[in-house]
Amino acid sequence: MRILLALLAFAFLPALENANVASAEVAPVIAEQDPFRTRIIVRNPYDRAVRIERIDSTCTCTTLKADRALLLPHGTAELDVEIDNTNKSDTQHIVASVYVTDPDFEPIDVQLYWRVLANVTIDAIPPGQDPKDRPKDRAWRDIVRYLQHERPDELHRLSKRIRLGSDTPPAEGLRILGVDYPGTLWKFSTTDQGNGSWLVTASARDPEEIASEGQRNETVTIRTNHPLKPAIAISLSTFIDRNAGRQAIDPLAPPF
Repeated sequence: MRILLALLAFAFLPALENANVASAEVAPVIAEQDPFRTRIIVRNPYDRAVRIERIDSTCTCTTLKADRALLLPHGTAELDVEIDNTNKSDTQHIVASVYVTDPDFEPIDVQLYWRVLANVTIDAIPPGQDPKDRPKDRAWRDIVRYLQHERPDELHRLSKRIRLGSDTPPAEGLRILGVDYPGTLWKFSTTDQGNGSWLVTASARDPEEIASEGQRNETVTIRTNHPLKPAIAISLSTFIDRNAGRQAIDPLAPPF
């Protein structure tokens, strides 16, 4: 069984002792443009000294550094944590795992919670949902990579809906100033939804076209009036091939 030390991480001030229970309800609030920094205390739960081999995190956006490699029995080390908040919003959660060189000992896991005050929130709207509201399912939130797989003669099926909002809107309200797209397959329209949010709708530029097969990896830039987030880069990978619908596409496979 892995050793789990549940920790509520606060701002980068004093080092924190490990708590028995972590609560996301009182997580610190960090502005999106600022990295989340904290220093936590990792305690060796074993009766033998251990040496830290490596430290991993469930998010590649995390930088982790311990102030020492050797932990005496029940001794402690300070772990500096820095996490990039770009394109994040609401409550965030990661698990940091401290691996030791002794193969008989399980890693020491530490949970961290914090909240991000987003300049601009970016959500994918699932089919059938009202785009005025943020998706309740967090799997649809903070999405800047989109994938679609269609047949060459079914371009009318190309469709994406992206909702933009803001936790810190400009005084005049959030505005979309334009959408820059260098390709020819898609077209984009924007709608002010009247509640502080905007909807960007993507569809086929020519639904009747018979497109050439292949993979198109393109970047769409949404320009806004937010001074801290004037440009939002959206990655759009479109697979056009005759086998669409017959085989699964791995969205994490290169070059996506």
